Amino acid sequence: MHSLPIGQTQKNFGTDGLECWKSILSEHSKTRSNQVYELFDQGITRLGIEPNQIPDVNEINRRLEPMTGWRGILVNGLEEGSVFYKMLANRLFPIGNFIRDKKDLSYTPEPDIVHDLYGHLPFLTDKKYADFCQKLGEAACRVMDRPDLLRQYERFFWFTVEFALVNTPKGNRIFGAGIASSIGECTYALSKEPELLPFDVDTIRKQEFRIDQMQAKLFLLESPEQLYESLNELISKVENDR
Repeated sequence: MHSLPIGQTQKNFGTDGLECWKSILSEHSKTRSNQVYELFDQGITRLGIEPNQIPDVNEINRRLEPMTGWRGILVNGLEEGSVFYKMLANRLFPIGNFIRDKKDLSYTPEPDIVHDLYGHLPFLTDKKYADFCQKLGEAACRVMDRPDLLRQYERFFWFTVEFALVNTPKGNRIFGAGIASSIGECTYALSKEPELLPFDVDTIRKQEFRIDQMQAKLFLLESPEQLYESLNELISKVENDR
């Protein structure tokens, strides 16, 4: 298993990067309370994330770590599973040390500081959610010697932590950070275009996905607790495939 990354010094994203950040967050602030599960907005407030400034990851960590023990750690780009899940198990979340191009404001397949910091870290201010993510990382680490079993955890992470929806009294809301961080994906996910399926552990662990396009299939949680309580079932099914 690879060692954990040490982290980097945060880049200066320049005027273009700041304008990109401002455009995305300013536009999204108009709609996110009607699109994304309330936990997301609460986390943004708790972390002090604002449209007019790209946050310093160290400052974010000073707020986040006392809440749930999690920290963001700067990386070059997408981390492979052997590193990524070890990071989750240690309550570390990788933050891409770059920002998307202006032409990719509404959607980008590559996880940048918008996707990672703005999308993921607000959710990780919630203890139940944070504990779930750590336990998922720990479970994935136990099957690093079996790529076929690790792939089941990758699919589950993708369709839940990244791309789940959740039913609420006000209608369906976005629960996945991969959707929450994308203006275009938010609109698409809550439209009639994607196929919406009921949350089911067995279906999700077998469902393949692509990272370079909008998701054709999405899964609907009845509540966040349904996700948190599903982990033992997932672990049991994966272990039975050994």
